[in-house]
Amino acid sequence: MSDLSIAICTYDRPEGLAATLRSCLGQTNALGLAIEIVVIDNHPSGSARVVVEGLAGEAAWPLRYVVELTRNMSTLRNRGFAECRGRLVAMIDDDEIAAPDWLDQLVGALRAADADIAVGPRLARFLDGPPAYDPTGSQFVRDLHLPDGALIALTKASGKPQYGLGTGNSLFDVTRCFPDGQPAMREAFGDAGGEDAELFTRLHRQGRRIVWAAKAYVTETVAPHRTEVGYRLIRVRRETQHYVSIYLDAARRPALAWATLMAKGLLQLAAGTVLALVTLEFGSDRRLRGRLLMEHGLGKLIWRKSVGYIAEPSLNASV
Repeated sequence: MSDLSIAICTYDRPEGLAATLRSCLGQTNALGLAIEIVVIDNHPSGSARVVVEGLAGEAAWPLRYVVELTRNMSTLRNRGFAECRGRLVAMIDDDEIAAPDWLDQLVGALRAADADIAVGPRLARFLDGPPAYDPTGSQFVRDLHLPDGALIALTKASGKPQYGLGTGNSLFDVTRCFPDGQPAMREAFGDAGGEDAELFTRLHRQGRRIVWAAKAYVTETVAPHRTEVGYRLIRVRRETQHYVSIYLDAARRPALAWATLMAKGLLQLAAGTVLALVTLEFGSDRRLRGRLLMEHGLGKLIWRKSVGYIAEPSLNASV
C-alpha cells in the first residue's frame, strides 16, 4: 500500500509524458512517503507504453502502465483514481513538469490546513514565445494569488462559481473526498469537458476543504498551436459553456440563474463586437480583447451546443 499515488492521464504525447515522468521521479520526497506512479494511456497506438517501460528500470518507485481507451475524460480520470493504491492521489498532466519539491509542498499544505484537497499554481513555458496578444503569457497561467495555505472558496453564497480549477497539479485525500468509493467524476461532463471543474465545485459544495499550495509549482509546456488566435477563441467559448453548466447544475433558482446568464451573454457579445470593430481587431494577431469578450457571451448563449473535444495535431513522436 502506497502513501501517495501520482496519476498521469496521457494521450499521444510521448515526449511530454517522458518529461513529466522524469520530473515526478526526481521528487525530493523529504516527507519520506511511499510513492507509486500510474500512467493511464488513452491513445489506441499505445504510444506511452515504450516511455513507461523505458523509465521503469531506473525508477525509484513502482511505475505502472494502464490502458483505458474510452474517449471520455471522466471515465479516463475515474480509471486513474481506481487504479491508484495510495490514500493520497496527486494528478499532473502529461504536458506539465513538476518542481523538485512539488509533492512535499502539496502534501505539506494539505496536512497543515487539515484539508481534503490541495491545488497549486501552473506556470507556462512557450516553445515559440508567448503570443503577441498576451506578451506576459498570463492567460496561460493558473495563479489564484492567494496566500500559501489559504482555503479556496470556489463558489459565492449564491452558488456562482468563483474559480475554475483543473486536476493538473492537484492532490486528493480519496478516503475523505470519496468515502463510499463512488466514481470521482460525472461521465455526463466527460464528453463536452469541464469534468474536473465540476468535480472541484461539487466537492466544495459538499463541504470539502480545498487549500491553495502556493509553492507547489508545475510548468505547462504550451504547444504553438494552442496560442493561435482561433484555438484560443474556441477554448474560451468551451470554458464558458462549462461554467454555465456547472453554475446551473446546482443553482438554487435555476430559472433566474439561466435568465441572468443569458442577459449577460447578450451584453458581452454586443460589447465585444463593438470593441473589436472600433479597435480593428478582426484579423489581428495582436489584439484579442473584444473577440474574447464575444466568445464569453457566445459560450453562454449556446451553452447547450457543446464544443466538446478540440481537434489537435498529432504529437506522436519517438522519445
